[in-house]
Amino acid sequence: MSRVLPELFGTAVRRDGAGPFLTYYDDATGERIELSALTTANWVAKTANLLVDEYDLEPGETVAIGLPPHWLGVVWALSTWSVGAALTSGTGTLAITGPDLTVRGERETIASALLPLGGRFREPLPDGIHDYGAEVYNHPDVFVPFDPPAPSSPAYDDLTHEDLIGTAEPIGERILVTRDLTTRDGVALLVGVISGGGSIVLCRNLDAAKLERRVTDEKVDRVLEE
Repeated sequence: MSRVLPELFGTAVRRDGAGPFLTYYDDATGERIELSALTTANWVAKTANLLVDEYDLEPGETVAIGLPPHWLGVVWALSTWSVGAALTSGTGTLAITGPDLTVRGERETIASALLPLGGRFREPLPDGIHDYGAEVYNHPDVFVPFDPPAPSSPAYDDLTHEDLIGTAEPIGERILVTRDLTTRDGVALLVGVISGGGSIVLCRNLDAAKLERRVTDEKVDRVLEE
């Protein structure tokens, strides 16, 4: 078993890179996107390069993610770990906010419009807030860290990489969830799916009337309630 989270995800990509890893629905907008482990890894690499090249994020620094349940939250979490930084439930060195612009970082704030395919904002953002969708596509989809994290490095507040991997229950099923996968409990679930070879159907603004059909269409093994 890998002892740091980037290695754990890399193992998952090599094990089944083409299979569905994360399927996202937003029933308020009708959006659906399916990402394989390999496609997720490409987004993670681009975002990790963005963090290092544009924002000088270093090992030991922190990222606060203030997004609703969304596939980009998973990308941001994996990218943060890739560069050796940690997620935090407090104020981070960098903050990742959604279109509501409610979260601010100590040094920089990066906003995601949460449009399909990670698209940019349609209107200019306030001074001091950077547009993820306008910047991420300029970066390569291969990332090699200068200083990979150690198992004892922080990964989420007081939890290390070793803690998260060692305590997460491996999940080999296809699960449907509506929760934010970047909270403390959400991260444990995400790590469990990665380690167990499972996959996730993440639903935002879930229409309860569509649940039974979605479980059937997506071949969901288990629905996890909040």
